[in-house]
Amino acid sequence: MKENGVTLLPKIFSTNKVDMARHALWEVIQGDYETGLEPESRFWNVGDDIQKIIKIDKPHLCNSVLLRLITDKSFGEHLSKVTNSKKIQVWHSQAVWKPPGGAEKGHAGWHRDAQYWPFWGTEGLFTAWIALSDVKIDSGPVQFIIKSNSWDSVAGLDFFDNDITKQEKIIKKSHKNINILYSNIKKGEISIHDSLTYHSSGPNQSKKPRVGLVVHFCTDKSKRVKNSDEYLDQLGDYSKCPIIYNA
Repeated sequence: MKENGVTLLPKIFSTNKVDMARHALWEVIQGDYETGLEPESRFWNVGDDIQKIIKIDKPHLCNSVLLRLITDKSFGEHLSKVTNSKKIQVWHSQAVWKPPGGAEKGHAGWHRDAQYWPFWGTEGLFTAWIALSDVKIDSGPVQFIIKSNSWDSVAGLDFFDNDITKQEKIIKKSHKNINILYSNIKKGEISIHDSLTYHSSGPNQSKKPRVGLVVHFCTDKSKRVKNSDEYLDQLGDYSKCPIIYNA
C-alpha cells in the first residue's frame, strides 16, 4: 500500500448489505432523508442534468443503513490492517453515482485528494471506495497512477475538469511512463488509496450507473495543520465522524 499508493480488497460486505446501501443511497439522492438530517452539501439536485456525475457529501448523516455500512466492524479492521494503523476515524463520506451513456459530464478529472484538504497533513490520510455496483472497464472505473503518491504536485489537475485527455497531456510532460491500475471491482469490494495518489475516472459506457460510497478516513498518524476548520471541528462529534477501529 505505502509503495504503490493504492490497493484493492476482496469482498467485505454481503450482497444484501450492499443492495440495501444502494437503495438507501438512491433515497438520499432523491432528497428522502430517513434520519431527518440533510447531507452536508449536494452537488446535484433532483431535476439537474442526468448526464452529470451525482455527488453528495456526508450521505451517512441522512440514512442509518449507510451509517451502519461505514461503521461495520470488519470494515474498520481491514482498513487498520491495510494502512498499518491503530485508529481509524471516518471524517467525511461521499455518494458518487456516475450515470450511464458515456457523457463527458460524468468524468472525474485527474487529481489527488490532498489538494482539497489544506487543513490536514498528508500522512495517515486515505480514501476507501466501496463499490455498490459491479464496476467493469466500460463502467468508467476509478483509475489510479501507481506510485504517484511519491510525486511532487502536478499543477493544472482538478476533479471538476472533465477534459481528461488534456489533463493526461499535462501529466506526461513530467511523467512519461505511467502505470495505471483500473479499479474493476465487484459490488461489496473496496479500493483504498493514499491521499497523494493521483486518480480519475472516464466515461461510463455501460447501460447501468456506476455507484460508489466514498469514505475518507484518518488514522493515528494523521496531523492537523490548522487549529480550526469546519471538518476538523467535527472530529469530536462521533455521530458525524465515527471511530470505526481503535486498538
